[in-house]
Amino acid sequence: MRRLLPLLLSIVFLMTSFSCSSKKLPEQAAIKGKSILTTLREISRFYEKKDLDSFLSALSDKYRDRDAFAKSLTEVFAKYETIHFNIQYTRMIILINQDSQSAVTFTWDAEWQTAGGASVKDGARVTLIFEPKTNKLLSIEGKNPFLAQPGETPGKT
Repeated sequence: MRRLLPLLLSIVFLMTSFSCSSKKLPEQAAIKGKSILTTLREISRFYEKKDLDSFLSALSDKYRDRDAFAKSLTEVFAKYETIHFNIQYTRMIILINQDSQSAVTFTWDAEWQTAGGASVKDGARVTLIFEPKTNKLLSIEGKNPFLAQPGETPGKT
């Protein structure tokens, strides 16, 4: 028994010393992915608060039909009193390209409510494309989640 105790203590000491080795710094792709998620959360927050200027600042100048999109957002913000926008982060795919565009694919659902109590619910799967250096929204592939378009909510028939 006396021989076993020093052996066990030595093993425990070695295991703890190996587990406390130097911390590995996150790779560039991990940092970029975190930055894109932060941008996505900001866009979502700006949208729910109906903060058009902040939302447009997160939109790339190269966004196709940027002026038409801004006009549509203005109409949505004027028509609906409250907006509930939900992103499902658990089933998200993030593709990081260091020198070119990065993409985030996720499922969203939203509800837009008028002052009179009428509401529109919608949701879908969408891919957002971001600029490589600025992480600004460059394009949307799929149903635009920021425009109230009545449709079937995913998973409901």
